[in-house]
Amino acid sequence: MQLIRESFGGACMVFKATMFFFLAIVSFGLASETHINAEPTHQTDANKVKWPNTQPVLRFAINHFPPYSILSEGKPPAGMNVEAMKIVAEQLNMRLKFVECPFARCIVLLEKGLVDVFVGLTYSAERAEFLHFIEPPVAPGSVQTFFARAGSSISINEFADLDGLIVGLLRHSLYFPEFDKATNFAKVEANTHMQLIDLLLNKRIDAFVGSEQRFNYLLHEQGLTDTILQQNYTIRDDRKVYLALSKHSVHSDLAESFSEALSYAKNKGVFETPFDGSSSEELQ
Repeated sequence: MQLIRESFGGACMVFKATMFFFLAIVSFGLASETHINAEPTHQTDANKVKWPNTQPVLRFAINHFPPYSILSEGKPPAGMNVEAMKIVAEQLNMRLKFVECPFARCIVLLEKGLVDVFVGLTYSAERAEFLHFIEPPVAPGSVQTFFARAGSSISINEFADLDGLIVGLLRHSLYFPEFDKATNFAKVEANTHMQLIDLLLNKRIDAFVGSEQRFNYLLHEQGLTDTILQQNYTIRDDRKVYLALSKHSVHSDLAESFSEALSYAKNKGVFETPFDGSSSEELQ
């Protein structure tokens, strides 16, 4: 009888051990299955990660300069210069970024390398210290003239008529050598074309200088063609107008590539003037 109890007890122990082993295997299998089922969820989340845009950014300094560059609230920049730079950026496989700035500020940003390019600058030795002037030029030159208030005693028929006047000009702009170097009249600088118009309307200056086409367009746009009149004295300056690339830009060593891209854009006719065809840019 004792032998039967011992045999039965041993069988029970074997059965318990077998069941423990079986449950352990099942538990391990379930754990493994749970881990495997969790894996696809992890992969799905990883696939949702958005990789950064790897195209280089081309920072295009732009001021309100219709019809060449037009900045309107709530609308993307437009105009011939904008269309040209879109083509240039596409040819260079770059992503175009617009940096809006008054003209004087744009020049400062170029000098510091905080923007890469600007369209519509004339060459000077001072500017060449921090800018590449990309060939081909975008225009051969511009007609410069003077504007005064209607009804004022100001009449500018020749350069000598500027003697003693207070003349407004755009800060950092170049016009024509005789004017740029002159000291026989006072010069008042403004940051924007509209500031020049405001200065004249408020009688802070006697006249201002600028592109004939540019200001006729702007005065018509503002309804001021009977209030501010173009003077008889004009001068054709043949200094070429360029796309300028900052020497402090990360793209500074790509001047040749910019030249090729600009040639492609120019051959597409994007710089053709909407006026009389004599010029496509104001000298700045």
